[in-house]
Amino acid sequence: MAPARIDLRRLIADGRQPAPERGGEPERHLRPAPLPAKRRARSPLAAALVAVGIVLAILAAQLGLSITVSQGAYEMRALEIEQRDLGRVQRVLSQNVDKLSSPQNLADNAAKLGMVQNASPAALRLSDGAIMGSFETKASEVEPNLVPNSTLASMPVVDTEGLLVPRAATATVDQTPVRWKGALPAPDTH
Repeated sequence: MAPARIDLRRLIADGRQPAPERGGEPERHLRPAPLPAKRRARSPLAAALVAVGIVLAILAAQLGLSITVSQGAYEMRALEIEQRDLGRVQRVLSQNVDKLSSPQNLADNAAKLGMVQNASPAALRLSDGAIMGSFETKASEVEPNLVPNSTLASMPVVDTEGLLVPRAATATVDQTPVRWKGALPAPDTH
């Protein structure tokens, strides 16, 4: 048997390969690879625009971060000033509490509210248990403070109705110093 003639042009046009000369092998479906498409060359203008865009984006991000950091610094400074002012207010209020809790202020307010002093107070001597004085209380008129407190001049006092009145409306105390006579008393210690 004579080998058959194969028309290669028709097979290539159909996209088939000729069968091999050996008999019995199936026909392979192979075809040539397509040619690669031509790459479009980018223009230098497009590359320059992309580079300028990237640089502008970096500069904008840096500017945004700089603005944010400086805004935070301004806020921090404002908070430091507020903290300083609140510290001053706290110190003034603490000083006012100290003035209001002084014995002179408490005695003035007690007198304004109608409290009276005990003219003959009794005391208990701990060493031998003796009672010094009498338990029968005799009320007397309120005596003014013997130790004036000049820091209380601007502080109000409470009157009998519970209202705050200026301290200047109260009786003034003779502010001449009292000279101490005799030895200073000291506690008996063991």
